[in-house]
Amino acid sequence: MKNLLRLTALVLLAAAFAPAGAQSLGDLAKKEKERREKLNSETKVITSLDADKYKSGAVTTGTPAPSPAGEKPAAEKTGAAKAPAEGAKSNPDEPTDFQGRPESFWRQALGDTRARVKELENEANVLVLRLNDLQNQFYRESDGYKQQSLQRETNKSFYEQDQNKVNLAKARAALDDLEKEGRKSGALPGWLRP
Repeated sequence: MKNLLRLTALVLLAAAFAPAGAQSLGDLAKKEKERREKLNSETKVITSLDADKYKSGAVTTGTPAPSPAGEKPAAEKTGAAKAPAEGAKSNPDEPTDFQGRPESFWRQALGDTRARVKELENEANVLVLRLNDLQNQFYRESDGYKQQSLQRETNKSFYEQDQNKVNLAKARAALDDLEKEGRKSGALPGWLRP
């Protein structure tokens, strides 16, 4: 008996809302039809005759970040030279460390220093490959004069490799110092990560 009452109530309820749903669906269909007609009337077809009017140069949507001409690369800056004045140029809503330097400063400085370290590591790999190649050429060559020139090239490459090792050690030390400075000045850890 209870099930029959529930079923009857459900059927009556569905019957009551059925015309309202169909009516709103019909209204929606009419509105959509009007919207499409309006769009069709507003669109303009551009023909080859009209193309000359709309022809113009390339459109750029972004603006490049201004970079001062006298600014040194981050690898050449010292800790004292990295003044909070650079933080003054940034977005005022950007979070800063205790010395007023924003997140963008730390990301830029560390990114430049990491790029320098990576560049020197790649150069070291190239020098190792070059030395291996020169030594192989030296031992394959039977002409004494060519061996002498290859030996000079090899010595020059060894000198370049030594210079690269010194520069790489300095760059890694600069990166470590910059990370320590960032931690001491209150930069958030995420700013210092690559």
